[in-house]
Amino acid sequence: MGSNRILPKRIILVRHGESQGNLDNAAYTTTADHRIPLTAAGVRQAREAGAEIRRIVAWSEEDWRVYFYVSPYARTRATLSEIGRSFSRREIAGVREECRIREQDFGNFQEEKKMQADKKKRQRFGRFFFRFPEGESAADVYDRVT
Repeated sequence: MGSNRILPKRIILVRHGESQGNLDNAAYTTTADHRIPLTAAGVRQAREAGAEIRRIVAWSEEDWRVYFYVSPYARTRATLSEIGRSFSRREIAGVREECRIREQDFGNFQEEKKMQADKKKRQRFGRFFFRFPEGESAADVYDRVT
């Protein structure tokens, strides 16, 4: 039996724009990871990404629409908001928040010195299977998104 589902022509993956955590790891000691905001540069990067994505999609087809998946983190939602400025409502088929595509959880309110020690332990233990205290391992992430 044939399927009537319409498959996407392409999938474009975008990481969030520059965040406060990218500039300063100490941000994670006072702000929960999911609340870390974009910097002004990150907002600009997201707008530029939106323009480029629109150019790529519009160049290849006449009748097209985009569908966005976004993690629940503030920086990813802000990135999507800026990307979305490049598209009309008619061009957006939908938006879905999907918690399984969030970043690896390294734990709650990360203390810088403890995190450095944990990363050294991870090197000895093995990057894929080491589980951060109050966080998850790369193996956990793999299971979550599979």
